[in-house]
Amino acid sequence: MKNLVKVMLGLAAATAVTASAAGSFPFPQNTKYPHGKIIEYADTDMIKSHYAKWKQAWYKASNGWVLAPEGTCSTVSEAIAYGMLISVYMDDQDVFKNLYKTWTGNSAGANGGMNWRIGCDGGSGTASDADFDAALALVMASKQWNDASYLTAGKSLISWIASNDIESNKIKPGNQWNNAFNPSYATTANFQLFQDVAGGSWSSVISQAYTDLNACQDSKTGLVPDWCDWSSHKPVLTNAAVANDIGFYDDAARTPWRMAWAYYWYGDTKAQAFNKKIVDWLIPETRTASGVNSGYKYTGGIFMADKSDERNFVSSTFSGGLGLATSSIDSKEAETYLGTVYKVLKEKESCTTAQGCGEGSVAGEKYYPATLNMLYLLLVTGNMPNFYNMTGFEKFTPDPSKAPSIKEGDGEHLAFGDTTVGVSGLWNWGAYHDKLGIGTNMVPDSGASPLYRLDDGSVIARASMEIGPEPEWTEAAAKAGLLKYPSAGIAVSFKKDDCKATKSCGVNFKELGIQYIRVTAKTSGPIRMAILNTITDENEEKKVENAGAGSEPGIYVDNSEEFKAVTYDMTPYEYGFNGLGAGKEINILDWVSKNNAPEGAEILTCIKGLKWEVKDAKGGLGELSIKSVEFLDASKQPVDPVKLTGLEIKDNPISLYKVAMMPHFSVRANGLQIEINGAQVGNPYGVYNMQGKLVAAGMAFSSNLTVKVPTAGSYIVRIGSELNRVNVK
Repeated sequence: MKNLVKVMLGLAAATAVTASAAGSFPFPQNTKYPHGKIIEYADTDMIKSHYAKWKQAWYKASNGWVLAPEGTCSTVSEAIAYGMLISVYMDDQDVFKNLYKTWTGNSAGANGGMNWRIGCDGGSGTASDADFDAALALVMASKQWNDASYLTAGKSLISWIASNDIESNKIKPGNQWNNAFNPSYATTANFQLFQDVAGGSWSSVISQAYTDLNACQDSKTGLVPDWCDWSSHKPVLTNAAVANDIGFYDDAARTPWRMAWAYYWYGDTKAQAFNKKIVDWLIPETRTASGVNSGYKYTGGIFMADKSDERNFVSSTFSGGLGLATSSIDSKEAETYLGTVYKVLKEKESCTTAQGCGEGSVAGEKYYPATLNMLYLLLVTGNMPNFYNMTGFEKFTPDPSKAPSIKEGDGEHLAFGDTTVGVSGLWNWGAYHDKLGIGTNMVPDSGASPLYRLDDGSVIARASMEIGPEPEWTEAAAKAGLLKYPSAGIAVSFKKDDCKATKSCGVNFKELGIQYIRVTAKTSGPIRMAILNTITDENEEKKVENAGAGSEPGIYVDNSEEFKAVTYDMTPYEYGFNGLGAGKEINILDWVSKNNAPEGAEILTCIKGLKWEVKDAKGGLGELSIKSVEFLDASKQPVDPVKLTGLEIKDNPISLYKVAMMPHFSVRANGLQIEINGAQVGNPYGVYNMQGKLVAAGMAFSSNLTVKVPTAGSYIVRIGSELNRVNVK
């Protein structure tokens, strides 16, 4: 492509055309591919709605154009080919015919590719990716509408491509230039179809494509640049570059989609391996498709999120393009992520008119992301099968019940504020979520306890949460108070001292010698753990800008299907703590004011609790089960949780955490029984949970005795004036 800014706008609305008779594969096709994961609960009416808006804004029936991207005076071959693909799968023959007429009327050669740009400031020569997609669309059209002339035209175009867009099995950018390799032009699904339809040496082209792709692919992130130098295979800026910077931008964003397509149709293991490298970085880096940035700049040999104003947003181009890499990977984590890709694509829609699109007056996505939104949606929902050879493709009926949703868990739901139960000695747990009517749902309900007693007697903190999308910020909406932000999560509170009386707030981790927090949990979705503190509470009360509620330092929790212990370092770091280090610190979010936010060293002295909540810009689901929360000293030895809760045993004047535990008797756990050996006969005994609640008592008539406790957890055993501690698992 020549110097297009694909994210820019087009400027005219399209007129509707009457529909022709239904094709052999009417939309929706609802087909499972031979390989890969699809969304089996897709709303196909939503896709129809997206198509109607896309066609209204970008299709110009009067001259058979898809407006791309500058305005009504021009179009490009890429847009025409994309339109042919979309219309053949939407079974819109009138649109297809009109676009194909434009293609043939502006050919760069007999039966060949289309000149890359026509209209004002037109350009000669082809863009190879458009040629590849137009040829595939023609083959599909021959089967969709039972028209052999389309197959003949497709074969002719394939032959022309082989002679003009391919050189020594390498993919040229176009028939008139070959200054660099564009990874997103490696349309290996197209090439395999060409081999099946027309024969030739397309297998060799595929092999060379993967050689070049692998040489260009970054070893850490799996990303590829828009353009690669043919000799060094290093990122390079060319005169055909869309972005002004070197990196993973608008061209490269399509590459994982191309690989997903090849794996879906043909089980191409090289395509799968390419996407696997991306997924290994993508999921922990972005959490969900909403976390994908709209561009990654290549600087100093590293791909980094481009946080410039022009790039720091969520778009179909990147969330869909990168996210579709997960469709090639058979894992629960990848499948969950793919669900977030669908959610973003569902939420993002085209402008309804090209005029004013993206300038504030008309909401929606511009030509390039809106067009890719359609192509990505069709592929991921099973509506882009290989009409030429449907072997291995199976019809299915979308099942809304398969959509991710909140759900009840097993176990007995415990009462809020019950001091006789807790997780790791912490009892003051609560669930919360907004009541704004913006799509937030949660189990348990807001205001309830998130604690559950399982069949084995153990107690966990658990929540299943869904939030709606965050609002698009505008100054006018902010001033009018119209911005409603979703929230859902669970929190545990420590003791809170009387600030005025003691001149201190919350819990001082520094004085208690707490160096680490170890959390044993299993999670799915975008769950963020944050450090609650009294400074942000005070900022909220004082209405300090961008430093109040929600500004607490935090860290996204790595998803795990099984309980996993993770230790976070609470050494102060900037506006939070070291956390997991190496770019995974516990820190503030981007929107928080660094001028007003407290530093980690300040927060360390007044921590009031922890919270875990779902955070996803486009809305999403999260599940969390916490088995234990432990506070460790510098030697990673546990600190008694009573020091945080401040609770004492009421019938014993000596608080649990002030007594030196050097008793003459020993204790051990055996199931839900505590075995006591060496007790002094005749002394009274008591067993207390970590909140100071007496759970068993009596007289020691023997030096060896057994006491049953209600649940697993930590307990203090007192015989006479001596104390001992035992963990019941």
